[in-house]
Amino acid sequence: MDALVKSAIAHWAPRFVANGVALTDFEEVTAGVATWNDWCRAWSDKAAVHEAMGREALANRKFISAGEHLQRAGVYYHFGKFLFVHDVPQMKVAHMKAVACRNLALPHLNPAGERVTIPYEGKSLYGILRKPREPAGNHVAKPPVLVMAVGLDSA
Repeated sequence: MDALVKSAIAHWAPRFVANGVALTDFEEVTAGVATWNDWCRAWSDKAAVHEAMGREALANRKFISAGEHLQRAGVYYHFGKFLFVHDVPQMKVAHMKAVACRNLALPHLNPAGERVTIPYEGKSLYGILRKPREPAGNHVAKPPVLVMAVGLDSA
């Protein structure tokens, strides 16, 4: 196992698990990664398993399961491409898969989410809006909003 992979495992395990990566999946994926060049492919392969389960659950109208599997697949694709800048084509494929899985998951999460577009300096930023439900089950019309811009420590 090369130094980059060892460093990623040592530094990122808690972050991955806290953001929806099952610990057993983290251990299985990272155990099979010998070099940094394998990182994105390995995470994308595991993401594809969850994506397939999510799509099957959608087809069978098992929406809670679909949302959970697709959300997890999106997170795995994201962490596969996270800092994988030396192979931009592979990174972009994983990024687009992460976006697609997350978008499919959003209406099936609790609370449900919606992708929002935020115009900024002639370009677009994207975010996810998840409105809590009132006790009667309706979405809160004007919930408080938290804008979180996550990134590396330098962000």
